[in-house]
Amino acid sequence: MHYVDMHAFFLKKTELIGILHHPFFLQSIEDAAELEELLTPKAGPSFKFNSDESNENTNGQKLSKELVGLIRGKKTTHDIILWVEEQIIPTNGTEFALDVVSQTLLDMGSKSFTHLITILERYNKIISKLCPNEEMQLLLMNGVSAYWKNSTQMTAIAIDRMMGYRLVSNLAIVKWVFSPANVEQFHISDRPWEVHPLPLQFCIHLW
Repeated sequence: MHYVDMHAFFLKKTELIGILHHPFFLQSIEDAAELEELLTPKAGPSFKFNSDESNENTNGQKLSKELVGLIRGKKTTHDIILWVEEQIIPTNGTEFALDVVSQTLLDMGSKSFTHLITILERYNKIISKLCPNEEMQLLLMNGVSAYWKNSTQMTAIAIDRMMGYRLVSNLAIVKWVFSPANVEQFHISDRPWEVHPLPLQFCIHLW
């Protein structure tokens, strides 16, 4: 086995062990709170627009909450796109709009693989409208990676599904994997190695 492959393999195994035994480790160091930061993070999502009583007043949180209300109110994709174009983009720009929309949709689809598929199937046109070019697709994948920063597997699954819905291109995925930020992670994280086969597998399938 190649050194890099072996390194990624052991990283993955230690990540899984840390996730599975996180409650046990946490209980073991309950009298040494300073050691908690050394534990492998839980595999759950990291939603940047999460709101609670102490921080629910940011613009992003308000817009995210409003978007959730539109979706739960059964608004059409067309209506939501109009809302984004009228309520977010003029004041905050397209990049911020993509951040709010993609993070919110990922959060609504985070309960399971089925939830993710359902959300992308119903609302992929909203993301597509905000990602007409490679630059925006790279930002989208950055957002996915940030949301699922504690789960390499879910990062790869989400990007794979987005590729299936033509939200990100094969070339954009390759450029994202080999972006400077990810290249720096090649020897300390298996995340780029989980994602980089996706465009090749897709091309082989089409062939």
